[in-house]
This record gives sequence, C-alpha cells and structure tokens, in this order.
Amino acid sequence: MGGHPTPLWLVRSETDRSAYAGEARGMWLHAIAWPASAGHLLAEEVVLHDLTEWTPPELVYGAPSPYLHGRA
Repeated sequence: MGGHPTPLWLVRSETDRSAYAGEARGMWLHAIAWPASAGHLLAEEVVLHDLTEWTPPELVYGAPSPYLHGRA
C-alpha cells in the first residue's frame, strides 16, 4: 500500500478456502479466497487501494457473502 510492496502470508484455514494475512501502514490486511484454488491469484502482483482515501464511483456494494458467516 502507498506504493510499497506488502507481503501476505498464508494462514491456516478451512480446506475449501485459502486465507492470507499481512500488515501495511499499521493495519492488518486479510485476504480470503474461495474456492481454495482462487488463492493462486495472489501469487501475481496485486495492487491494493485504501478505500478510506478514495472510493471509486463504480464500486458496487451488495449483500454480504454467506461464506463470511459460515452459512454456505
């Protein structure tokens, strides 16, 4: 964040997903990929944006995923 590389570490999670954690500018970052194979996307260079500084107008908010609450 802020133009600097931010490492993410694989953390233990359920077998149907992959989870990563890291730290940038004093904030913890969490990335959860479902299904687990989608975690391969994080092997590429991923650009993160701090949405507290600017929120793109095309960003669409919707209902929370049932996977966030363990209902799926």
